[in-house]
Amino acid sequence: MKKLLSTTLLVLSLGSNLLGDKIDVFVASSAKLAMIEVTKEFKKINPRDEILLSFGGSGKAYAQFSNGFAYDIFMSADSTYPAKILADGMANTKPEIYALGSVALYSNNKELIKLGMNALKSDKVKHISIANPRLAPYGVAAMEILTNYGLKDTVASKIVMGDNIAQSVQFVDTGAADIGLVAYSLLKETQPKGEYLLIDKSKYATLEQTFVLTKHAQGKPLATKFGAFIVSKQAKAIFKEYGFDTK
Repeated sequence: MKKLLSTTLLVLSLGSNLLGDKIDVFVASSAKLAMIEVTKEFKKINPRDEILLSFGGSGKAYAQFSNGFAYDIFMSADSTYPAKILADGMANTKPEIYALGSVALYSNNKELIKLGMNALKSDKVKHISIANPRLAPYGVAAMEILTNYGLKDTVASKIVMGDNIAQSVQFVDTGAADIGLVAYSLLKETQPKGEYLLIDKSKYATLEQTFVLTKHAQGKPLATKFGAFIVSKQAKAIFKEYGFDTK
């Protein structure tokens, strides 16, 4: 009987190792393309582990998390929401910066991009796409930019808002908006040069994209291992490929 029990425990142990571990990770839309690549690299050396990535606006995801959604790792587009998770007593680690984001002016019309921020005042521009500042840090940055260029009131009636920055890019891609203030990280590897223009970083607060391991990660070695990989040299190189700066 003891031999049978030992054999059963051994089989269960081997089965667990073969299956690997699983964690849920929220990723701000601005980091979607980069994090897909980061996860692929991680999986090359951890093939049995499962990383479930969910993408969206940081504010909306924080609301979901606060209402019980069990993200093990929360990767925001700013430092605000991870700091809130820490203040809520729901963090397993202190927040850590994984990338520094940049805002770009983006359009399918190269002639508009040549005009720079003055393009927003053009009669040819009927709709300007930004992320909703109540839900997404890149939306906050877009409003700062409009204010600092003295355009906030002038173009207010033209603004259309996406729930997250990926949706704001989509508005331009589909023609629902003529131009947009969006995440450079969603353009650098996907759009031809000349159809976007990097915005002067002095015009908006630094987008310190920060992550935290939450209380749901307690007792999950995979969360700790993946968190360490997110700030590794290998991951930082990928973030740079997608237009992020790193510390």
